[in-house]
Amino acid sequence: MSDPDLYRLERPEEQTLPVVVDVPHAGEWIPDDVREQMVIGARVLRRDLDLYVDQIWRSAPQLGATLLVSNVSRYVVDLNRAADDVSPETVKGGKRIHEPGYYQDRGVVWRTTTAKTPVMSKPMSKKAFKERLNRFYHPYHKTLKEEIDRVRAQFGFCVLIDGHSMPSMGRKGHNDPGRKRAEIVPGDVDGEACDTTVRWTVEEHFRDAGFSVRTNEPYKGGWITRHYGRPDRGVHAIQIEVRRDIYMNERTFAIRQDGLDRLAAACEELLPRCAEFDEKALRPQRGTRY
Repeated sequence: MSDPDLYRLERPEEQTLPVVVDVPHAGEWIPDDVREQMVIGARVLRRDLDLYVDQIWRSAPQLGATLLVSNVSRYVVDLNRAADDVSPETVKGGKRIHEPGYYQDRGVVWRTTTAKTPVMSKPMSKKAFKERLNRFYHPYHKTLKEEIDRVRAQFGFCVLIDGHSMPSMGRKGHNDPGRKRAEIVPGDVDGEACDTTVRWTVEEHFRDAGFSVRTNEPYKGGWITRHYGRPDRGVHAIQIEVRRDIYMNERTFAIRQDGLDRLAAACEELLPRCAEFDEKALRPQRGTRY
């Protein structure tokens, strides 16, 4: 049996906004052959996902922006990690790397959950690892890059919104255990991934909508934000984390519809503001190659 659609790409009938929204962690699908390699309970499999975040950004295509959503669980591949973010405990012969963005046991393939619960029974072979990336990881990023390039070619710049959700409290294994988090956490890698006007607009927008906002704490932006965010090339990436207890029961995973609708409305109102930026400030510098 062939794989179902690995991702959902929704383009507007007419691209009127210089925006691509991507949601890499809302998917739940795990193919049977990959599931057989896991030693983790079905309930735990949902705990580290960004459930329902695609619903929060659902209006993007109707507003003139592009929406890309992965259908694949992050326990298959984590699309917000570098393709070489592995360790010898995860992939046989894998080379441990030390650089910002390295997630130890939770690299591009997770060996354990954030709670240190084992996901894999044993390390993968290099061959199996390469096949998994070719099957699930590279197609998503090829499509994401193509959409960014298409939008940038049309408008001269592109704003990439990387949509995520986070637990309301830092858990054991996080860098803020036991701490209550802000409701909205924009991440711009301390100003490296987008022009400051993009970050300021996001902060101001959500505060005006009544949400608490704390930029870059505890998340500065994952690999997608760091990799694609190139302000000097006309690509402005910002990660937006929303606190899960606003829109779902974190224990049962049941949707809180009023909270989800409130978040969706705020995100819907944010997108048109991305067309109000000073185009000259957001376009790449003269002479810069794409």
